[in-house]
Amino acid sequence: MKIIKNTQYKKDYKKKIFDKHKIKEIETINNIEELILDTDNLKSLLLNPLSRIYNINQKKENLKEIFTANINSKIRLHMKPIGIYPYNQVEITDIEFLKIDDKHYGDG
Repeated sequence: MKIIKNTQYKKDYKKKIFDKHKIKEIETINNIEELILDTDNLKSLLLNPLSRIYNINQKKENLKEIFTANINSKIRLHMKPIGIYPYNQVEITDIEFLKIDDKHYGDG
């Protein structure tokens, strides 16, 4: 798979992770990136046992196009597969990193 990082993600990464010298979180993001790059499509990513470690899953209701991964207990990485919803998970080979959310709330 291929990862596309948008400008909001790059700003969030620099401001919330890199500038605060969060080494453990940087390693976790790198591990998530490696996991994504090592898989062939979205279906194999979601079936991979390592995706459970980072709690990679799809949001519900009106945010069902967004996937999240836990960076730590309070920070989440928001991702969106490049394609049209509903997704054919076998055909999705590109994921866009949208933002890093550090506000822990409910299903978020």
